[in-house]
Amino acid sequence: MPSLRYIWLGFSFFLGLLWVFIGQNWIFLNLFAGLLGGDGLDLNSYLQSGSSPSFTVLWISCIIALLLWLIVTSRARPRNGAEVRRMRPLWWTAATVLVLLGCLYQLFFTVFIWQLQGQSPVEGSAINYFPVPPTGWLVLILFVVIDVALLFWLPTVLGSPRSYRLVVPGAVKLFGGR
Repeated sequence: MPSLRYIWLGFSFFLGLLWVFIGQNWIFLNLFAGLLGGDGLDLNSYLQSGSSPSFTVLWISCIIALLLWLIVTSRARPRNGAEVRRMRPLWWTAATVLVLLGCLYQLFFTVFIWQLQGQSPVEGSAINYFPVPPTGWLVLILFVVIDVALLFWLPTVLGSPRSYRLVVPGAVKLFGGR
């Protein structure tokens, strides 16, 4: 991988850090507060105890998937294009699993963790989950997809070695063919 690719890969990692730990919460508080806030839902409390931990675990999952992808593709020595193309389902499987995991993380940190602990995250309420409305769930799922794109797709576009960069969707349009 050329040194410029390392720089872009580092930049995308830094951008992902800023996005997950600062930008997303700002957007939720300032642009989507009306869609995320449900009946009796303290949005700040939800972001601290529900959404942020979920997106943090998704960030860790994306980093692990990215590292695995980079290790597998940097060690492989394809002999022809068919061997390279065989990696395409693996990439799509990883991306799909990350999106599904992101949705499960949201569900776990919004609902299940509170039911397992037997306590209410909403002060003065008997409900044992964060009451996120359906529109809020759609926003969260949209952000899961955005996170996977920013934290897995973009770094694999920038960091995939040799011919394997052609496996990642959109890489040919960004960097051209061989």
